[in-house]
Amino acid sequence: MAVTIPTTFAREYTSRVLMLSQQKESRFGSRVRVERVSSAELAYFDTIDEEDDPEQHAVRHGETPLGESKWGRRKVTPVRWDKGTLLDDNDVARMLHDPQGIVTQSFAAAFARKKDKLIRDAALGTAYIGKTGATSMAFEDESISINGDGTATALGTAAIPGVEVDISLAKVLLMLQIFNEADVDPDEPKYWAITPKSLNDLMNISEVKSSDFNTVKVLSSGQMNSYLGFEFFWTNLLTKDTTEVTCYRSIAWAQSGIVLAYIADMTTRISERDDRKYATQIYSAMDLGAVRMEGAKVHECLNKVA
Repeated sequence: MAVTIPTTFAREYTSRVLMLSQQKESRFGSRVRVERVSSAELAYFDTIDEEDDPEQHAVRHGETPLGESKWGRRKVTPVRWDKGTLLDDNDVARMLHDPQGIVTQSFAAAFARKKDKLIRDAALGTAYIGKTGATSMAFEDESISINGDGTATALGTAAIPGVEVDISLAKVLLMLQIFNEADVDPDEPKYWAITPKSLNDLMNISEVKSSDFNTVKVLSSGQMNSYLGFEFFWTNLLTKDTTEVTCYRSIAWAQSGIVLAYIADMTTRISERDDRKYATQIYSAMDLGAVRMEGAKVHECLNKVA
């Protein structure tokens, strides 16, 4: 007697695998200064400070006025990061799809997020300066930032939440003032990493969303693009303040203020492992590091969490 399977109990499996919601591309990597370095344990980047004014030429055949240029140096420590997985040959044979491609894409997304976290930590962390990079420079000792209540910090003082408020036009204008008072080149691209909530707060400010005040059509695109000289972009990788945990530490910087130093960007190898019953191994690695190059070009602004 024939057995009939009702169609309501039939099963169908798609040959596609869909990646779950996640950040897939690096959002910080293209917005910092990128340098390639040779294979080395440490990499150094030299800087030169503002020169003194030239002297008036008052005497013929006089002595050449000589001064000392103010040189500096920052250290980057490239670190190798890697990740791997095995695809069992027996399991792959039972799949309707080849998992290698989607796993490789998933790895690429994980490495992109790691790159952003390294840049974030370098922007707000300790930089190492001096001839051999042995002297530490804390973030608050060279960067002026904005407290949670919208006031500016003094050098040597870390930003605090206070009576925290949302990001506002006043905060954006104050940040612009901080960059300008430090003589940061106005033509150099400036970026500001904020949370999705801060983006929403900005897009509800009349001066930002209304064409009566500017030509940026934020409501039609859902993106800020550029406002008051800053390119705003949202990320979920920002950290909270360590004192009260009531503010997110948004980061504003000029492009040359942060260096991402590569020995090697992400590379992936796919090979067969005869020591693992001929399972397929996917292995990815990258070798890089980041450093805050100048405090005048990197600042934070604390914005209310909720």
